[in-house]
Amino acid sequence: MSTLDKYILLLSQFVAGEITASKFDTLYLELFKNETESFSEDTYAVLNNLFSDADAYCEDPSLRDDEDLNDAELLASAKKALERLV
Repeated sequence: MSTLDKYILLLSQFVAGEITASKFDTLYLELFKNETESFSEDTYAVLNNLFSDADAYCEDPSLRDDEDLNDAELLASAKKALERLV
């Protein structure tokens, strides 16, 4: 499995509802932070943008402010990223 395939698999699981937004957020942030592979400029831009959105995700509505993303917004970002990667 290529490095990019790991991201596509994780995104696919989230988009299909197989994992929660919170679980996706944790796994994605960990995967991206520890990445050692190089990507094309376009691929990196997609993954980095999703990292920013995952970093802005806040599971708890009582702690969320205007700049934080909720579950639906993180899902929309993941769907967009997946479409651009496949």
